[in-house]
Amino acid sequence: MSESLHLTRNGSILEITLDRPKANAIDAKTSFEMGEVFLNFR
Repeated sequence: MSESLHLTRNGSILEITLDRPKANAIDAKTSFEMGEVFLNFR
């Protein structure tokens, strides 16, 4: 998926780790990728 998003799924729990040093800010690309993750997590 993404070098800045790391996903761990344990049953019905999804953990998303954002790895964007220095500020871990969410830019447009990361926002889109996170949206895709949430849409596919069902």
